[in-house]
Amino acid sequence: MSATSDQRAMQVNPFTRRTLFKLAGGAGAALALGPALAACGKDEADQGPGADGKVTISVVGFKVTPEEKGTPLDKAYQQFLSDFQAKHSNIVIDSKETPPEFDTKIIVDLASGTAPDVWSQDASSLAPLVQRKLLLDMRELQKEVPALTTDRFFPAVLDINKQEDGSLYGLPNDFTPVVVYYNPKLFAAAKLEEPKDGWTWDQQLEYARALTKDGKGRSAGDAGFDGSDVKTWGYRASKYAYLWVYRVWQNGSDILSPDRTTAKGFLDSAATMEALQWYADLVLKHKVSPNPSTLDTLTQKSSFDAQFIKGRFGMFDSGHWELTGLSTAEGFSTDLLGVVGQPKKVDDSTVIYQSSFTVRYDLPDSKKKAVGTFIEAATAAGYQQTKAVTGIAIAANAEVAKKSASQDTKFAEYDPIYIAAAAKGRPPSGSKVAKYPSVENLLNDMMDRIMRKGDVEGEVRKTVTAVDRELQG
Repeated sequence: MSATSDQRAMQVNPFTRRTLFKLAGGAGAALALGPALAACGKDEADQGPGADGKVTISVVGFKVTPEEKGTPLDKAYQQFLSDFQAKHSNIVIDSKETPPEFDTKIIVDLASGTAPDVWSQDASSLAPLVQRKLLLDMRELQKEVPALTTDRFFPAVLDINKQEDGSLYGLPNDFTPVVVYYNPKLFAAAKLEEPKDGWTWDQQLEYARALTKDGKGRSAGDAGFDGSDVKTWGYRASKYAYLWVYRVWQNGSDILSPDRTTAKGFLDSAATMEALQWYADLVLKHKVSPNPSTLDTLTQKSSFDAQFIKGRFGMFDSGHWELTGLSTAEGFSTDLLGVVGQPKKVDDSTVIYQSSFTVRYDLPDSKKKAVGTFIEAATAAGYQQTKAVTGIAIAANAEVAKKSASQDTKFAEYDPIYIAAAAKGRPPSGSKVAKYPSVENLLNDMMDRIMRKGDVEGEVRKTVTAVDRELQG
């Protein structure tokens, strides 16, 4: 995968999930009909082997856009498909480009029976497909292709696709935990030790206050500090839940109940509100992070990656995809970029965002062996090694990821930190809760109001009511 913003969004960005929610009215009608409608519109390509005995399978996710022709990603895709076709001459790959608004389109296509056989699915929007039974249990492919084992994957990453009844909807393609990026040069200038695994919330606040500088060089907390004239921010807090929900986990709490049917007693628990207040205080009390309006103004002038490399921010949270933008920003050098796992409160949990290979629920029996063979190849060493070409995410194949991190690959210096963080990662809620896209919008809006001086307890209580209405509606 390349480093374009659209592709980063396809990997983990909530915009794809929000698009799903925004267009749910149109997709929802088809989604509600689910398999019943699909039975009325079978794709002619599903009719089994042709007269020559060859099976054609349609695949989305291995074809670049026209403007990316000739890139390393394009070459990696072509090489993989060519090698696969040479080895499996009885399988014909119909490789299709990822269409716009794919998260929404795939729902409609599945419901109408015109979906591709295999595609790469953002795990953050997996649950609606699982709930509507629009995906094939991968164990059916494993029966056809015993070589398609699951021991090749990181356990925490594979768990994202597992259901409580043991079913397995998708196999990991690549992933990233959310970690903390920091600027070592700013730390050195402030005479701070760089953060290390096992650091704490208190240390992060201490660092953020020391790194935040106004126009006269005063740090946040110094006498006379001018919060209206900040030249360097110690941290970037985000209103988007995908970049703060794990803070609640780190404080020993959660947003939803374990059965994911209510926010009451969880989002409004004392531990959750303590975590939200701590996060909001970074903006409102300690003034080490811009509020949403100020951040929007700053990023309208130039990209956030460019500002980070220029030293305008000391720390921020993000996933592996961020490395591609940072490493190509003007003035980038490795002494301007450090990466560390999440700081600890009760624990140092984080979230894992993932893409996985998923298969249409109504795949004909005549195609299962061919599709299983394709996914086995795409999750084996040969293809998974190409993840190091672009560096947007970590290879889901654990052996490949660890080997790449020990070699002279693009981001080998940083990759061990992501691999270590993965062991502390949890599935994104959107992989388990079908209505999470709309819940997430409510959480985003809540944090936006809190960061604009909204009362934490009042905003939480309003949001609990709205979330429960959504979950139980």
